[in-house]
Amino acid sequence: MANDAITWADLLEIYRNSVWLDDQIANLTIVSGGIARTLKLVETSDRAYHEADIALQDDKAQLTVGSVVEVRIGSPHRSLGLLVKDWDALLASSVSRMREPPAFFIRSDKTHNATLPPTDTLIRYRSTMKLVKLLSESALFADQQQAKLVYFADARIEVPVKFTAKDLRSIDSAQVDRLEKALEGEVHAEQRLSILADAVVELVSGQSAAGRFHYLMQNVDELIRRVNDGYRLFASSFSYSKIRSELEKTQSEYVARIHKTFSDIQGQLLGLPVASVVVATQMKAPTACGPELLANVAVVCGACFFAALLITSCINQWMTLNAISSELKGQRTRLNTEFSEIKDLFTGSFDALDGRVLWHRWVMASIVGLSVVGAGFTVWAYVVLTNADAWSCLVNHGATS
Repeated sequence: MANDAITWADLLEIYRNSVWLDDQIANLTIVSGGIARTLKLVETSDRAYHEADIALQDDKAQLTVGSVVEVRIGSPHRSLGLLVKDWDALLASSVSRMREPPAFFIRSDKTHNATLPPTDTLIRYRSTMKLVKLLSESALFADQQQAKLVYFADARIEVPVKFTAKDLRSIDSAQVDRLEKALEGEVHAEQRLSILADAVVELVSGQSAAGRFHYLMQNVDELIRRVNDGYRLFASSFSYSKIRSELEKTQSEYVARIHKTFSDIQGQLLGLPVASVVVATQMKAPTACGPELLANVAVVCGACFFAALLITSCINQWMTLNAISSELKGQRTRLNTEFSEIKDLFTGSFDALDGRVLWHRWVMASIVGLSVVGAGFTVWAYVVLTNADAWSCLVNHGATS
């Protein structure tokens, strides 16, 4: 304490050790030399007396540590802090309903701004002040003196910030923290607050003016839901054009890749009739070893070799289609998860790509089937036309050579 100046800490020590007998008279237990010095100061200094508004009821009282004296305790200067009877008295002030006073003391439960650990009521009050702050940021105008939030939709909507100590039981501190988290971040900060403002207007429009703020206190969870849903819709709309552009680009790339699986073997397909039917017509019917038999062996071996190559190519392209299908599935899952609100706009594109993959798989399976049938037909034709033992002829021919 410097000179004759009174501090809030000095007053707080007196308030905490006082037992009020009525609105102003209290029994004060002098638990420290600091309290004794403060009482002496208010008795000797007009400035200290007017700032503290504290006076001894007995001028001859002994100001010693451990003694109990009767004092009159009035309201201190507002620049020091607030001394109120109970929570309702604190909340009677419009300013105290808009922001927490920097210094206050409540006589009924001896709660003050530095109470540790904070009481349940103090926690709920601070959560309510946090809610008021968030709503004030979203409002078109926040009147601190009249404790009123003003919104504008189709018409002017006012939300008087009115609540009592009993109403503090309605606030859920965890939900207020969730709402604060839903609004935090610099990205799209204005849009988030605008979404909150729309949610507030929608919720309070059907409520009487006096009960609007209390209704919001009871429905913070609904505010959170509307803010989150509204922001997801905004983010989806914001990203729609970008997603569409990227999807159209990737769609054309997928179409080209899927088409390539067929075009890569298209040239080989032209040889399929030759390898199956046409070559069979070139076979002779030799009865002994000779050029006709060797020609038949060469034809059937070439046809089988071609069919094997074509089947291998088809299997390779089938694996490529599997990879493309897996990528498409991943893209669809990401779209459904991150942009569920607009996923239906792109479902047709993914379905078309899946259909194209399915079609090419059917074509590949058909080609493999035709190759097997063609090779089988060629072998069958060889068996029917060739009566000589080709292996013996080839061995003997090699030995003779």
